[in-house]
Amino acid sequence: MSETQTAQEASSEVTVLTPRLGTATRRALFWVAAAIVLVVVAVVTLNLAGNAVEGPPLDPTSPYEAGSQAVAEVLRDQGVDVIVTTTLDETRAALGSPDDSTLIFTNFEGYLTESQVADAARLASTVIVAEPVLNELLEIAPEVAQAGASSDSVSAGCSAPSSSTAPQITAGPSSYRVIEPSSAITACYGNDDDGYGLIILDRGDTELRILGATDALSNGGITAADNAAFALRLLGENDTLVWYTPSFLDIQGDGGTATLDELAPGWVLPATWLFVLTLLVGALWRGRRFGPLVIEKLPVTVRSNETMQGRARLYAQSTARLHTLDSLRIGTIGRIAGLCGLPSTASVDDVINRISPLVGQPLASLRHLLVDAEPASDNELITLSDELLALEDRVRTIIRPA
Repeated sequence: MSETQTAQEASSEVTVLTPRLGTATRRALFWVAAAIVLVVVAVVTLNLAGNAVEGPPLDPTSPYEAGSQAVAEVLRDQGVDVIVTTTLDETRAALGSPDDSTLIFTNFEGYLTESQVADAARLASTVIVAEPVLNELLEIAPEVAQAGASSDSVSAGCSAPSSSTAPQITAGPSSYRVIEPSSAITACYGNDDDGYGLIILDRGDTELRILGATDALSNGGITAADNAAFALRLLGENDTLVWYTPSFLDIQGDGGTATLDELAPGWVLPATWLFVLTLLVGALWRGRRFGPLVIEKLPVTVRSNETMQGRARLYAQSTARLHTLDSLRIGTIGRIAGLCGLPSTASVDDVINRISPLVGQPLASLRHLLVDAEPASDNELITLSDELLALEDRVRTIIRPA
């Protein structure tokens, strides 16, 4: 055997080394470091997202557009004692003297039940309920119904105390209408659709006010029209203002704060145990089992022609004639494109259009050979393979006659 043949055989060999402990450790450290980086990024992202939460609308502690911190601070500057509460019990305790107190509350998050809303609506001499929904209206003010959304500026149109200083405010986002008119009901700031932004109901010891024009109290809308005067007159009539924003702590169980077991559906616990059991069974079934130690010589040498023959045997066993032919086509088209000086990005149609005038063969015939033909038997596969080889030889002979 000549030295040239020996060098060619050596170059056709692929050396595969069994991973050493150090290599495996370095790979593991990389993934551990990547996991730590992902955790840090997730924590930072969650913190930033948490800091960006605006809070519920009409929150007296929120400086965002939907909040009402501006109104609360101005009321404090005017001498009104503004008390912010987050639970019904805390609100009840803050309203020590209901005769000279105003209570405003919302239930946007749905933490309060209808009975709790009704209980809160009787705690002070002046109670303002912001944007109550249908079931809450049925409980505290069945004479009033929802009238849909509203966004235009509206005039007072009533004799309420706030109308003298705020003849025009920004309406919306909600409005209400009176379905059972009486002398004890005053509707203000209405539009042509019989929807009003403020409805006042005289309940004897309590003056209940249904407020739909909450945009006038928000930080983003307080400076429009006469919203500032309206908000200060509406909320600052009494010396004490209790601003109640219900929270998760208002969700009641049997005589106290509900636990997670009480809040969760009955199927959650069995489903959790079933999931854990399935995970354990799957881990035992598909988990990696270490077999006996195998002694092998290092390095392991694999010849390139062995991998080629192994792939050919796999194709033959699975009768993958079309896959085999496509592999041959890819190699033939790439080599012909190189012979014709076409770029590596050239398509099959570019190659066919280039070699058709060279070999004097129709485009349809070339496309059938290079793309469309599907061998139905091994003999057809061999025939097509021979035609590919003959086509490549013809192109090489024409372009490089020497």
